[in-house]
Amino acid sequence: MLVNPFELGDSHIRDMAYHTHLNDNATCDTHVLYTTVSTLLYKNRLPETGSSSFQPGFHTLKLISTQMINATSGVQYVHQTTMWILEQLKNYSWDAKALLTLAAFAFEIHRIESLESPWTNEVQSRWKVPPIATNLVAWVMEALEHIWEWLKLSSIGYNTEDVPSLSDAFNEIPLLVYWILASLVASVANIIASSDYQLSDFIDRLSSIDNNLKEHLSLIKQEIDGFEDYLRRKEMFSQTKDGVSMLRNLCEPTPEFPRVQVYDGNTKTKKGFEVFKQKHVLLYFSEFNSIDSEILFLNYIHVRLEENPKEVIKGFKKEDFKILWIPIVDNMDDSAKIKLRFETLKSYIRCYAVEHFSKLPGIRLIREKLNYTGKPIMPVLTPKGDIINEDAKDLIFQWGIEAFPFRKFDGEDLSLKWKWFWDVLKKLSLGIQLEGGKYIFIYQGKNREWNQKLAFELDKIKAHETIKRADCVIEHYQLGKNDHGAISSFWKEIEIKKETKKASKLHEVLDYKIQDKMESLLRLKNDPQGWVILSKGSNVKVLGGMKPMFETMMNFETWKDKVLQIEGFDIALKEYYDAQAEDDAAEEVKPTPPNGKMPIIREPPNGEKPQHTIFIKPPKGDKSICDRICSGIKDFFHHCCACATD
Repeated sequence: MLVNPFELGDSHIRDMAYHTHLNDNATCDTHVLYTTVSTLLYKNRLPETGSSSFQPGFHTLKLISTQMINATSGVQYVHQTTMWILEQLKNYSWDAKALLTLAAFAFEIHRIESLESPWTNEVQSRWKVPPIATNLVAWVMEALEHIWEWLKLSSIGYNTEDVPSLSDAFNEIPLLVYWILASLVASVANIIASSDYQLSDFIDRLSSIDNNLKEHLSLIKQEIDGFEDYLRRKEMFSQTKDGVSMLRNLCEPTPEFPRVQVYDGNTKTKKGFEVFKQKHVLLYFSEFNSIDSEILFLNYIHVRLEENPKEVIKGFKKEDFKILWIPIVDNMDDSAKIKLRFETLKSYIRCYAVEHFSKLPGIRLIREKLNYTGKPIMPVLTPKGDIINEDAKDLIFQWGIEAFPFRKFDGEDLSLKWKWFWDVLKKLSLGIQLEGGKYIFIYQGKNREWNQKLAFELDKIKAHETIKRADCVIEHYQLGKNDHGAISSFWKEIEIKKETKKASKLHEVLDYKIQDKMESLLRLKNDPQGWVILSKGSNVKVLGGMKPMFETMMNFETWKDKVLQIEGFDIALKEYYDAQAEDDAAEEVKPTPPNGKMPIIREPPNGEKPQHTIFIKPPKGDKSICDRICSGIKDFFHHCCACATD
């Protein structure tokens, strides 16, 4: 079916042209042929070598020119002739297809302008080469140069994974060759006066596609330069022996012209990477999407490192650890907006931050060597340029400064504190996943009403705008919701774990700490309303009663702002919960001192700080009962009314 090419989309024409191409096996002496064509078009004569010293030879050119001359008038026939030529040249490379058609055009023009016969003047007056055809030829010659430039760049051997614009540029070439051929066919028809095409329409299409190709060629050169820079940085990455050189390799454009500055959030000044000399650096890579909550996280670590900075823990000084935020910018169009955003963030950044608002020179290394995939990561860099933890973010999220000096095995040691607890829950198949920096509530009320009320409040908080701004992920699980037997199984397993620990011959400090945590957990079992456990990852932060925890959740609007002001959701929650639990305990036991005497305040042993304050009034002031009660209380600061009678 005959079609008008101007009514077809580029992709349609590209596919039709590409489907005619078979392979590049046919020989074409492009250099010799191009010299011949240039001589014909610009000097109006054949080169001294003549027209028989190149392949595929004059016969092929004559076949093409004859087809062009005999084409029927109409743009649909221009398309038909163009497709016929592409079919005839299916075994030639794309540049050869265009060059052979241009050569056929040039030979025909030379023949017309060299006619010698009694009616030569009549023919020449009828067959003229209009100026616009000359303009078209110039466009064709320039387009050919761009095709050859692509061939030269693609022959170097770069992969399209490294230089993706090589593929984008090639995508334009079948389309460009089609319009080269179509323009030449139309131009011949105008020259021999068989048609009167608007050659400007053909030139517009041809020039538009050629301009696209030029843009791709420019990008190819940029990508090649970028890839060569990547290879240089990659070699430096493997050879670097100090942390400062590593940071420069990742962030600075070139070693000769360092232009990146580091903002010091503590002093509100700008510095160079030398500030990290002989320091361990917690590198924080992230985008600007949720940076507000992330800065709170970074500030928290910074403050904890500043507390007693000369303290030595596991052979490391806290003052030798610094935090550096390195913003990741992928969209160059957002650079100006991101720069303004950074200026507003300066007021509350406490750590160091790289002032760079475009794509980092070492971004490919950051992705490949440091495994950055778009989510925030925090590798720990040593003064010698080694990475001792690929990502300490979750470790610090869960354990805070306890995880110092933030090596991977530091987290493994800490996880032993609560491993026994999670081992028990794993047996109950609750489907809890600890990875990913989540807050996890596990609870069991004494009746259905308590469970439903707490679940409702937790779901409300999960959807709250403050929680979204803080980038908190909250999950909650009711123990025994689908299997009531899981409740008794849970407590039996905890009892077994406790007895096993007590019977163990190992008397390490960690074992005593674990036993203490087991006892604290078991005390929740008999809470009159039920119990709630909050963990931050695998680190259990709160062992609480159902009533004060429900009241804490119900009053979230009262303490929500602290989630964004202090160190995180769990800290803000625990602060409010502790106060609520203390108030509840005081309300439950509030006796009148006998005979108007004030109760004697018994201080906790060894100067320990109490967790809660309660008031105790044994029946009839029985001191023996009082002594038994008081001796069993470890975590409460108590006022004993019976003792006050003495």
